Amino acid sequence: MGRRVSIGGVEYLLSTLPLFILNGLFYAATLFLIASGLTIIFSVAGILNLAHGAIFMLGAYLATLTMLTGDIRLIIITFIIVPFIIGLIGLGIERGLIKWVYDRESEYQLLLTYGLSLVLADLVRMMFGPQPISASFLLRESGVIDILGVTYPVYNLIVIVVALFVGLLLWLFLDRTRLGWIVRACSFDREMSSALGVNVGLIYAFTFFLGSALGGLAGALIVPSTVAMLGMDVNALIESFIVIVIGGLGSIRGAFIGSIIVGLVRSFGIYFFPRYELAFIYIIMAVVLLIRPRGLFGREYRRV
Repeated sequence: MGRRVSIGGVEYLLSTLPLFILNGLFYAATLFLIASGLTIIFSVAGILNLAHGAIFMLGAYLATLTMLTGDIRLIIITFIIVPFIIGLIGLGIERGLIKWVYDRESEYQLLLTYGLSLVLADLVRMMFGPQPISASFLLRESGVIDILGVTYPVYNLIVIVVALFVGLLLWLFLDRTRLGWIVRACSFDREMSSALGVNVGLIYAFTFFLGSALGGLAGALIVPSTVAMLGMDVNALIESFIVIVIGGLGSIRGAFIGSIIVGLVRSFGIYFFPRYELAFIYIIMAVVLLIRPRGLFGREYRRV
């Protein structure tokens, strides 16, 4: 059942409304980074990478290695090193395994990436153990700030700003650079791009590096505010998939808008209808698909 809201409850709701919004935006920020990596890989390579959640989880666990040291300079460098390492892992996976199934049926691709997700999850368990790992040093050290009448962690605000900055960089890269134009061209028609002299295989490899790096960055950013734990990959994959379905497969703008929708619905849902929080997200996804089957900003793909 939902919460009954009295007059005092309304006043409390209004006073804490900024907190709900900020929590929603913080969750949306990390979700956007995960979903943007997933949607970039899909839009260019045509692969729905079911191992993307495990990539995110691996980034979170790797980040704990330095965050537990308490060395602030090393921790800051972590936000550069971890995405790069995770990007290289994604590149290795693409070159070693996924490139062999580009021309196979989607069932083969899904089975391969699902199997990879299981392997990566087991590797994380072997390397770090089954217990959750807390690395909240950065959250504590950054302190809190009074904003819009509520007290909020400075670190969470930094994550929101970082996600906005990354989103801006992605837009500039895809719309304002030659390499970005080539990436977009490959997403529309790989055969024509190849005929024009584009090394499509290299573009696919770069796409997996970039998409995986974004997932790794999301994992590193979220650790100080939560814990690294087994199973976080499944939730991340499901919710990021919901985001790109709502926003439209292959659309960075759609991933941005979709993540905000899911983040805010989740934040308010946890307070008002905690038992049905996910149900509301699924309902919104269903409504969007009924109105716009390709999502809010999706487009039809041409794979020739």
